[in-house]
Parts: sequence; structure tokens; C-alpha cells
Amino acid sequence: MRRSARASALLTLALLAGACTRRTVPAPVPVVMSAGGSGLSEVATARATVAAFIAAEAAGDPAADTLLATGADFLAQGIAITNRPRLAAMLGRGDGAVVEARAQVAGSVAWLVVIYQFTKPGEQPERARGTFLLEKRTAGWRIRHVHTSWVERWN
Repeated sequence: MRRSARASALLTLALLAGACTRRTVPAPVPVVMSAGGSGLSEVATARATVAAFIAAEAAGDPAADTLLATGADFLAQGIAITNRPRLAAMLGRGDGAVVEARAQVAGSVAWLVVIYQFTKPGEQPERARGTFLLEKRTAGWRIRHVHTSWVERWN
């Protein structure tokens, strides 16, 4: 190999190696927490959507499905769920309510971490934790993904 050809090959190799090792970091996504400006209304609306879904699901109300995005998926205790009840700790029909919620919104995506309670008539309440991922649609916030886990009873 001639000297100029060898130099060109080494230069090309060095440029390609640099391109392979360069790491690009995406720009941070602005996150609106549950305080301040218009973000508060989006967080409140996302929270209300999840609360309405939990109440409707606990009651066995088919209207719960109107709060879901097409193709929404559910995991409970790490298992994919396709039939009702789709949330952990809901055994039969009863009342469901959000006890605690932390919510964040970034553009057209919201995520909530909640503790909810399910109470069946005549029985002690059951509690569970859940993570809800929502998408902003023309019709409002719709639930896209849910992962829930049953929590041992506590006082």
C-alpha cells in the first residue's frame, strides 16, 4: 500500500471509530410537576382520569373502558391481565378510591404513581399500588399502560 493510501485509510478508520464511540444525549424533556401554571390543570385532569377509572373498574362499570387508549395493557403482580378485574386487589365488585397520588406531565404524556383502596361490602379494605401511563388525546387523557401490585394490609 502506498503511503498516501495508507494515510487515507488510517484517517477514515479514525473518523469511523470516533463516530462509533460518540454518545449523543437527548435534550431533557421539560417536566411539569403538580404545581404551577397550566401544568396544574393537566396534572389535575390526569389524576381525575385515573381516579375515575379506578372507581369504575371497582364497580365493574363498563364505562371504565372509555378512559382507555386503544390497545391499553395491564399488568398485575407481573402478569398480563386481559379480563376484569384488571387491577390488583380488586376481587369482585366494590368501591375503589385513590388514597395517594404523585403525578407528572411532560407534553402529551402523564404518569402517576398511586396507592388505591378497594372495599368490598362487609370486608376489610385492600390496598394496592399502581403506575399509570397516560396519553393526551383530543378527547382528553387516556390510560395507555397500567402496572399494579397488591399491598399487604396495613393499619
